[in-house]
Amino acid sequence: MEKAVAEIKRSLGVPSDQYPVDVLAIASALGVKVYDTEFDDPSIALLVVTDQKRVPSWVTPGKRATLFVSKEKDTLQRTFAVAHGLGHVVLGHVGEEGFRMDATGGPPHDPKAEWEANRFATALLMPEGPFRRAWEALAGRGPHYVGALFGVSANAALARAEELGLEVPLP
Repeated sequence: MEKAVAEIKRSLGVPSDQYPVDVLAIASALGVKVYDTEFDDPSIALLVVTDQKRVPSWVTPGKRATLFVSKEKDTLQRTFAVAHGLGHVVLGHVGEEGFRMDATGGPPHDPKAEWEANRFATALLMPEGPFRRAWEALAGRGPHYVGALFGVSANAALARAEELGLEVPLP
């Protein structure tokens, strides 16, 4: 996944080790529009729509996809949700129906696709080299310090550290 994300960044003129990452600029460059919205179900974090005919009339659809991100999530969660949604789009996880909905708190409907989209998001937001260096320097103070550098939550930083096999300090 690291190589795929680095190639996407390269093709967009974004240095592969740059952080924090402007996910909205990357989404725009990939032809993906992003909208904050309210969902009736508070567990829904993200809706990915790839079929332009299914985008509501009040929305200007993206050429490649349209992401709807829950307004109820904080800024760091929304950033990760956009990166995760881009993973679904780039990796082709949105089927013929043109929709993909991700909810928090329940089992994913496609665990492999969710795992891959999370890997894409962590590689996009937390490039391996800079992340390893930051983790080594700051993890002892708490994962929120590392997360703040990369514009992600402490949980996202912990997930990236575990993914890379880095030692996670005890609280």
